Amino acid sequence: MQPQISTTSHPTLADVAAIAGVSVKTASRALNELDNVSPITLEKVKKAADLVGYRSNRIARELRVGALSNLVGMVISDLSNPFYAGMASGVEEELTKAGLDLIIATARDDGDREKDLIESLLERRVRGLIIIPSGHDYSYLHLERKRGFSFVFADRPPAYLDADMVLADNQGGVDECVAYLVSKGCTRLALIADKTEIWTATERIQGFKKAVIAHGLQAANSKVISGIHTSEQAENVAQDLISHNQPYDGVIATNDLIAIGVGHALATGSSDIHMVSFDEFPASRTMKIPTLNHDPKRIGKAAALALLDRIEHPTDENFVTHTIELNLNNQHNEVLR
Repeated sequence: MQPQISTTSHPTLADVAAIAGVSVKTASRALNELDNVSPITLEKVKKAADLVGYRSNRIARELRVGALSNLVGMVISDLSNPFYAGMASGVEEELTKAGLDLIIATARDDGDREKDLIESLLERRVRGLIIIPSGHDYSYLHLERKRGFSFVFADRPPAYLDADMVLADNQGGVDECVAYLVSKGCTRLALIADKTEIWTATERIQGFKKAVIAHGLQAANSKVISGIHTSEQAENVAQDLISHNQPYDGVIATNDLIAIGVGHALATGSSDIHMVSFDEFPASRTMKIPTLNHDPKRIGKAAALALLDRIEHPTDENFVTHTIELNLNNQHNEVLR
């Protein structure tokens, strides 16, 4: 009599063994392709597994023997942001080549949530983590590193932890933006930036202040508008600049979401303001907005390659910062610092 297999629950190894007419231990050995299983038994077990749609729990199997899983975790701020989605795409492309799988978690710029996500991923014994930091203290990862886990930080440095990093040359990039606007005859510039507690925003603001002076502009004629976190907020700020006829003839949007909002305001309003975006984003060509080659996929690929190197030597204390230079006109250059 054929064993009755439930169709409403996940098939188990016991179901496979019952259909193949072998013990659960033998079925396990066959599916794991271990020695001492005859070809006939191996074929019967595999046919039984196909019949019921059995899938082995690879992660559970790896955890039982104390190994790390085949997964790499990536903790980002917000997957709806095109920049982080592009970065994840680059990470996945490189990990796939190495036979690893990517799992993504979103921290929403919440340090406490991020820490919970990191600890949850480590409990699943991921092979390594790529983290875009949202927290204020990563010293707790010292112990995890000693346990063999690997970490790479992207876009922002981690506080209180020496680690491999992939960073954009934020200040150099802003200098490129200012140089572009100056070449267009602009003398009164406005920089629209994200929240100042975000490291990249602060770096770009500092770079702007230095670049204004370096390019011979009057600091009193420049303006920094910070705390802008969404496209809607950016659009409102830009509309205010236009409607109040303020004397700014050049605007730098410091990320893609800000650029989308500012670009929409300039396109729908009557303004001669020149604009440049720090980030690349899908609509930049349609909106005719010049951008730096701050391609998130390129950063993701660099972070993945750095992690693969770190996985080979998880406890090595020679940490490397990969700094990606940014230029207009898609000139892709990478240097190590």
